[in-house]
Amino acid sequence: MGSGSHYFSHRSCYVNFGEHLQNHWNVNLFYPGAPNRWTLEDWRRFLAMLEAFGFNCFEYWLTPTLYDRPALDGGGTCAEFAATLRAVTDAAHALGLQTKLLCAPNTIGPEWFFACPNEAEGMDLIARLWRRWMRALSGTDIVGIFPGDPGGCNRNGCTHETFVDLALRLAEVTKRENPAARVEIGTWGTPFSGWGADLRETPGWDGSWAQVIDPKHATPEAPAHIWNGKPARAQAAMEYLLKRLPEFPDDSLVSINLGFSPDGDATMGGDARGWAREVARIRPITTWDYSLDEGELVNYPHWRLPRMSAHRREERAAAPYIGGMSYTMTPKLNLLTLYAAGRFFADPDADPDLVSREFCAQVFGEEHAAIGELFEAFEVVPGWGHYPRRQWSKEMLVAKYRELGERLEAADTSRCSLPLFPDPETYRQDLLWFARRFHEMAGANPDRERIRREYWAKSLAIYDAIPMSADPRAEAAARQFSQILV
Repeated sequence: MGSGSHYFSHRSCYVNFGEHLQNHWNVNLFYPGAPNRWTLEDWRRFLAMLEAFGFNCFEYWLTPTLYDRPALDGGGTCAEFAATLRAVTDAAHALGLQTKLLCAPNTIGPEWFFACPNEAEGMDLIARLWRRWMRALSGTDIVGIFPGDPGGCNRNGCTHETFVDLALRLAEVTKRENPAARVEIGTWGTPFSGWGADLRETPGWDGSWAQVIDPKHATPEAPAHIWNGKPARAQAAMEYLLKRLPEFPDDSLVSINLGFSPDGDATMGGDARGWAREVARIRPITTWDYSLDEGELVNYPHWRLPRMSAHRREERAAAPYIGGMSYTMTPKLNLLTLYAAGRFFADPDADPDLVSREFCAQVFGEEHAAIGELFEAFEVVPGWGHYPRRQWSKEMLVAKYRELGERLEAADTSRCSLPLFPDPETYRQDLLWFARRFHEMAGANPDRERIRREYWAKSLAIYDAIPMSADPRAEAAARQFSQILV
């Protein structure tokens, strides 16, 4: 599929390996001696799979743990990360893929401090860190200047205009250090996430993540620390971006979704389609629908294919999008999702059910193509981006999980015709593990405490060996998994 024609020219797979999203199926780039490290050969296999699935760009986050003062010295974990990503970029280029880094430029360190660009010290630190990383990763093809989440500021008069002005300054730095790179300006939500009125007011805020998310500061008008911009604010932000956009490099991109909510719709901040068309008159546009393919927190085999294909068709109809991004925090588990995302970039009209069967026939054999239909039974976990096509009774789910388990047990992956990473048999065993746990939780009197412990051991045990993130949602993930179908 990698060499075929595609409707969208920009087809990015974003792997978020952030500190708060570590798990058995993700890559650990920060903690030597802890599990889930990948070799360069692992990376080559992963990139080869992406190319075969139809992607042409690998996207990653320059996480706050690395975007910190120790990086200015150029040693330790930062140097190792830079060397690894340079090698990954070389491997991607050998396959005809691009690489793209994403960075929220004012989110500093493992505690996620939000530096203020309207303070001389804060702006100096941002500029030095940006220059250091643009130099260290100078072979990167696309540099995404991302507003926040985490990140942003409303101290010292910071507004949405501050982000655009900062992005202009950092675009200049990027071009000096890496002239061939394209800059992508992110709008994200209620735009721009975390800047000015999108970030709730926190009395005496010192820029710390812990203080800004403290529930005691929540109000009915601003229940979350971000996503508080209303349509009028989105209008002001987009008008300012349009005003300054011609000053960005001629080959710049702008990332703008169909809507300004976390799910890329118009439920917060308003509809973005008209703005997308206006931006596209000046610079090419992409989408960044973070929760379209996979949510955060609980790791399981996703099946969000109808919504994925629908969004690709909506983008085609709404504005001259050149492409978008498919997100994962489980790159070694959600292989069907990645395959389907590649197919929908190629053909937004592809049928989700046929795509599922097509994938499973190639992996498990034509006689087990029905595993693709059974995948839908996994999509019963409430959370970010969860919009199931149908509601299942427990009786139906018990039957579906039983059949899924039986088919996975009988499947022979030795004839797999796709270059999967991990190997097809490991993938089959992981799916079987989930099928058995979902079957138990759909049945009578499951031992949910035992399931919680098993899920922790299977998915999140890396946190027994590394620090818990400043965003400690991993601690809730095992409990939520054990409560599926409660």
